[in-house]
Amino acid sequence: MPASYPAPKTGTAQDLMRVITRAYEAKLDREGTVLPHKSERGRRWLEPVARLFGIAVATVLSVLPAELYVAFHDRLYRGLAGGRVYPFDASSPAVRHAVELAARLAAETGREPALIAVISHPPVMGELKHLNFELVRHATLALRAVRGRPCRPRLVVAVDPFALDTTSLLEEGVYAGYMGTLHLGLDRLALGRGHLGPSLTPRTAWHAMPWRMLKLLGDGGEAGIVLSGGVPETGRVLYGAREWVREARAAARGLVTPAEAGERLEREPGFRAFVDGAGVPLPEGPWRRLEGWLMAAAVGLAPGGARETAARVLELLRVPASARPALLTGLEFDLSRETPRRLRLFRALAGRVTRRRPLIIIPIVHSVSPLGVEVREAWSWESAGRGRVKAGSAGEASREDAVDAHARRLVEGNFS
Repeated sequence: MPASYPAPKTGTAQDLMRVITRAYEAKLDREGTVLPHKSERGRRWLEPVARLFGIAVATVLSVLPAELYVAFHDRLYRGLAGGRVYPFDASSPAVRHAVELAARLAAETGREPALIAVISHPPVMGELKHLNFELVRHATLALRAVRGRPCRPRLVVAVDPFALDTTSLLEEGVYAGYMGTLHLGLDRLALGRGHLGPSLTPRTAWHAMPWRMLKLLGDGGEAGIVLSGGVPETGRVLYGAREWVREARAAARGLVTPAEAGERLEREPGFRAFVDGAGVPLPEGPWRRLEGWLMAAAVGLAPGGARETAARVLELLRVPASARPALLTGLEFDLSRETPRRLRLFRALAGRVTRRRPLIIIPIVHSVSPLGVEVREAWSWESAGRGRVKAGSAGEASREDAVDAHARRLVEGNFS
C-alpha cells in the first residue's frame, strides 16, 4: 500500500515512528478511509508559505500582553470545539488547592514553582473529538489561575504530517508554524523530508523540543502536555513498548554488550522474519532495533504477539529469570491502558526541573459519562536526590518517594 505520511529512512530514532504510521496506514486501508490529498508540489511550495504565516501570527501574539494571550486562546479553543464547551471553575476545590500548594512551595523554598498540566487524550475523530480542544482550554485557564498573575502557558502539541493528516495542506502549514513557534510544537517526522517547512521551525524537531520544554519549566514557566497519543498505537507503543525495552536493558545490568546484542538479534528468527516481511525501516544500533521489533509486534507488524516477543527480548538480553515476570506484567499493563505511565517523562522532570525549582503537576482529565472536563488534585515535587522526589498535595503531607513509584501512582490514579 502507498505511504500516507512522509517517512524516509534516516537511520535515527525517527525511523521508529514508521512502525506507528505503517500500522495506522493499514488501519485506514481496512476501513476505507481516504485522507485529504497533499501533493509533493504543495508540500514543497504551499506548506512553507502557510507555515510562515503561522509564524507571523505567533510572533504578533508573543508580544501582546499575557492576558490577551490567554483570552485569545480561550476564544480559539472554544471555536475549534464547535461551541461544545464546559465551564471552567477557577474557584473549584482542586484549583484552589493548587493555588495554595504553589504559594506554600514558593514561601518554603524561596523559588516560584514551575507548573505543568498533564492532560488526557480522547479520540481525535467522532463525537468526542471536541473534548481535545476543551482539555487544552481548561489546561490553559487552570495554569493561569494557579499562577495567580498574567502568564503565557504553552502546550506540547504534535505538528507533523501524521498528527495533521485530516487537515488541508494550508491548514497544516499554518498550524505547524503557529503552534511550533508560540507553543512547544513537536515534529516526530522532522528529518529527511526534503521540504523547506520543517527547517523554518527547527526547534520543533523531536530531538530538540524536549530540551525546549525542560528549559521553559526550569525557568519557572507553565506548560501543558498530553500524556498519551492521538491514536492508541502512539501512546501504547511509543511510550509503552519502546520505553519497556529500556527497563529490560536496565534489568539486564549490562550482561550483554551492544555488539553481542546486535549479533544475537540478527540471529533471532522472529526478528529476521519481521525485517524481511514488514517493510518498515529500522534505525541503526541494536537497542533501537530491539525497540522497533517489539513496537512492531505490539501493533501486529511482526510475527508473534507483544508478550511472546518481549519474552524473546528478555532472553536475548539475558535478564535474570527472577526479574522477568514483573517486567512482562508491566508491559501488559501499559499496553492495556489508554495512558501509559510515561516514566521516562517523569524522570526527566525530576532530574532536569526539580533540581532548579519545585514543580506543581496538575492532572486535567475528560469524562465520557457525563461528558466533561475536570481539573484534578495537584501534586508538588521537590528534589530529594537522584531518582527521588519529595511529593505532596494539599491534602497530604509531603513525603519522600522514588520518582517511578510516585509517577505510577499519579498516572494510574488519574488516567485510564
